[in-house]
Parts: sequence; C-alpha cells; structure tokens
Amino acid sequence: MDRRDTMAQGRQQNNGSRQRCAQSAAAKAPAEPPKAVCAQLEQMNRKLAAASAEILRYQTRLFACERQMAALRQENAQLAAACEQARQEAECASAHAEQLRQELARHAEAVRPVPVAAHTSPQPEPSAAQSQRPEPEAEQPPQPGPEAPQPAQPDWKPQTRLEHLSVELMNWFDDMMGA
Repeated sequence: MDRRDTMAQGRQQNNGSRQRCAQSAAAKAPAEPPKAVCAQLEQMNRKLAAASAEILRYQTRLFACERQMAALRQENAQLAAACEQARQEAECASAHAEQLRQELARHAEAVRPVPVAAHTSPQPEPSAAQSQRPEPEAEQPPQPGPEAPQPAQPDWKPQTRLEHLSVELMNWFDDMMGA
C-alpha cells in the first residue's frame, strides 16, 4: 500500500507545482497566457497522464505476480507435505516387508523338510538269531504276478534296503496322487 501513498504524494507535489507555476505565470504574464505556455502545459499534462497509466499497469502486473507467487508457495507446501507422507509410507512399507522377511526366515527354519527315514520306525540292529530268519514278504518289494502287465522297467534297480524303501515310498505317492 505504500506505493499508492507514494503515488498520491507525487500527485500532490505535481498539483502543487502546477499551482505555483500557474500563479507565477499569472503574476508575470499578462491576463491571457501565451499560447506556447498553454501548449507546453498541455503536453506536460499528457506526459503525466501517460506515466500515471504506465505506473498503474506495472502495479497491476506486480499484484498479479504476487498473487501467483502466493499460489505457488501454497502449492509447493502441499507438494512437500505429500512427498513427506509418501516417504513415511515407503519407510513403513519397507519396515513391514523386512519384518515379513524375518518372519519367513524364522518359519523356514522351523519347518525344515523332514527326511524320509524319519517317518519309518527305527529298525533294531539284527542279532545273530534274527539274521538267519528270512524277512517277511510284506517288507519286500511287491513282485508283479505273471498275469499282470509289467510296466516299463527302468535301467536302475534298487539294491539296498534304503533304495527299496524309497521306491516303495514313491509308489505310495503315485497311488495317492492317482497316477
């Protein structure tokens, strides 16, 4: 608002200067001013009006720029707040993801695959009396009968007890899966 006050003071000074000029010209000059003085005064009045109009245009532009700056500052503050919120959400999501990874690692350690041998009952070491007895037929791998069609035989044949048990287990899985 001090620009308007400055402009008002400038106008008052100009009006005062005009009055003094007019008074001194009236005192010195005859009752009718010469045409040259009137033309010069008219020209100065036009220049003053043009300068006042230009000042008014600059003030209008300045006020528009100040309003735009205020709007940009407000928008910048909103964007900064949104960025800060997004940063906090990203940190929270990162912390949550890390927590889930740790829980998954704990669960993976707790749920380790159990070896197949752990599911079978432990076999006592055969004593000399038991080693002479033949094993019951239920524990031996089933032999297909002559009337059953024989499936394609792989090149590999189980030789140890562990291999026989693994073949039996795989056959059991195949039966369960419906294969």
